[in-house]
Amino acid sequence: MASTPVNLQELKPEEFKSFLDSFDYVFSDCDGVIWAKTALPGVGKFFSLMKKHGKKVHFVSNNSLRSKENYEKRFEDAEIENGFENLTVPSIAIAEYLKSVNFDKKVYSISCPETNNMLKSYGYEIKEGPDVGTDYYEDYILYSKDDPEIGAVVMDCDFKVNLPKLNKASAYLARPEVYFLCGATDKYVYHKPGFRTLATGAFTDLVAEETNRTPVTLGKPGKAFGEFAMKRAGVSDPSRVLFIGDMIEQDVGLGKATGFKTLLVLNNLTVDMMLGHKTIKPDFYAQSLGTLVPQLELSFK
Repeated sequence: MASTPVNLQELKPEEFKSFLDSFDYVFSDCDGVIWAKTALPGVGKFFSLMKKHGKKVHFVSNNSLRSKENYEKRFEDAEIENGFENLTVPSIAIAEYLKSVNFDKKVYSISCPETNNMLKSYGYEIKEGPDVGTDYYEDYILYSKDDPEIGAVVMDCDFKVNLPKLNKASAYLARPEVYFLCGATDKYVYHKPGFRTLATGAFTDLVAEETNRTPVTLGKPGKAFGEFAMKRAGVSDPSRVLFIGDMIEQDVGLGKATGFKTLLVLNNLTVDMMLGHKTIKPDFYAQSLGTLVPQLELSFK
């Protein structure tokens, strides 16, 4: 049974020091932790102080939708140096996975443009679409034909996902040798506290159920993604990593799957929502990263 999460804001100075001594690396989510529409208060100071405490800081996001320029601007606005250079997203993990297995066929991609661009930058030929299907159901048999040139199906944040694409993916995955890779599995997008909309992760579940295939999850909360982030950061011991996130299933779930310590910030959740989760509990929680800045400053004295 999961233990009760510790409120970091209530720790005494010596207890907070013990917390700091328990990890060497900080891995942090971005959306909802560092920024919402704009940078959240105190986040730049938080990571600067973590570095002063000798912690190595990296960022792990499920969001492959953003361009390099967009990420760099957001890190700059949050006053975080070298943020993009220390960022791991699913698009990179997917491309590196295909490279690691010497993949030499075509990819059918149900993904956002940035993931497709990443795959192309690695030299992979991709097939996409169609973005619009026919109006008559009997025509959908056209989208269920196999293509022997396809050797992998990739699903990552395609907000134009539709029935033709799902049927095509299912047809290709009927061949067991075809790789099934997914990035972000998020089922919701959180816009503000208490308000969310459906996201694309549910469609990966549909294809997995239809084909009786389990994808290699190269996004949160997949263990393979956590291990990939560790490899990029040069981490050998997952227990010395503190993973910070704002979502229970994706962020805390990744931490638990990989063996990280976990810190949940309540920018989009309440304490009751956190405690009410049936299976997953973070090790620590705080209202936001900015609220921990005074304790980090005090620990130098």
